[in-house]
Amino acid sequence: MRITSALIAGLFLILALPATSHAEEAPIRIGIIGPFTGKSSTDMGESIRGGARVFLQDINQIGGVMGRRIELVERDDQAKPDIGAAMAKELIDKEKVVAVVGYANTGVVLQAAKVFQESKKPLIISVATGAAVTKQFMPPAIPDSYVFRLAGSDNLQPSVILADVIDKRKLTQIAILHDDSPYGSFGKENLLAELQNRKITPVAVESFKVGDQDMSVQLAKAKQAGAQVVMLYCLSSEAAMVANGMSKIKFNVPLTGSWTLSQRSFVELAGNNAEGARMPVTFIENDASSRSNEFVLNYFRINNVKSIPSAVSAAQTYDALRMLTLALMQANSTDGDKIKMALEDMKYDATSTVISRYKKPFSKNDHEAVVRNMLFIGEIRRGKVSYAYKEDANNSLILRTK
Repeated sequence: MRITSALIAGLFLILALPATSHAEEAPIRIGIIGPFTGKSSTDMGESIRGGARVFLQDINQIGGVMGRRIELVERDDQAKPDIGAAMAKELIDKEKVVAVVGYANTGVVLQAAKVFQESKKPLIISVATGAAVTKQFMPPAIPDSYVFRLAGSDNLQPSVILADVIDKRKLTQIAILHDDSPYGSFGKENLLAELQNRKITPVAVESFKVGDQDMSVQLAKAKQAGAQVVMLYCLSSEAAMVANGMSKIKFNVPLTGSWTLSQRSFVELAGNNAEGARMPVTFIENDASSRSNEFVLNYFRINNVKSIPSAVSAAQTYDALRMLTLALMQANSTDGDKIKMALEDMKYDATSTVISRYKKPFSKNDHEAVVRNMLFIGEIRRGKVSYAYKEDANNSLILRTK
């Protein structure tokens, strides 16, 4: 009798206990990948990870998605194509992520994107800008693409750079210097195409290898050719070597280039020689808008830092993850096909984002979320990226939308 009473009492106790964690659904796993280590690319990798961690705190504070918490699974691609592809397979096959956000290097994601396409798992590229990455899978050649991007592609950046150099600054004697990576080579080709549209021939086109420290030969040719401006398409470390080389040979002309000139390593390695350099960006760390300021302060606190190595990379990654969670909500599923279809026909407006607000960021035939009006010219002033033009600073509180 005593045993029976004890069993009954125990049963009532169990029934009275609140639901335990084992009854909760498993978290939704999202892959985050970038060059956390790797030559010339760690600014981007650290910022991809840092921006993702800001998102993680924000989303889980409101209960996650579909009543499930979000879990981020981080992987380092080391800025190497073979490792980037291997990490993609590991995230999909072993870690069972529902989608992946990240990738900073065009050459790396060109190879890795095929893994996502074959596995039918959505990838949102948040940093790499090579136009060919998304183009290779688009209709009509490929009926269904799983590769999306939220970054200013190299189809957009050259027109923004040249509008500043030619239309506003009236400089037409242009020297192009680029690295020999897929990023630099594709960027150079896009610059040349834009110049051809304007019926302008550059006075010099010179290349160098990733990791080169001395570009004096290339710069001497540009100087001898009468260049009024040096235009770069390369990673930040090599861009700094160009800036230092220009100072060394007293080549006192403006320096401009792709968005990579906005990264901390360019400023740190070039020092005073970085002053005045210009680049197209989607985000500035010291933006006055309340949403941008909130994101930056949260980034500092969560990552225990005092500056963002690549503010553009961090903000774009945050926005890409916000977009992905809206697609998950709309799909009400973690199925890759359903997430892809939701991304292509978003019903929710993305308003909790940083660089822009998005109504229809993607469609079946357009997997590029960033458009021309989201890019503006930044300039290095006193070691920080600032708005090059007062009107852009004044317009920073106006929402740029797609």
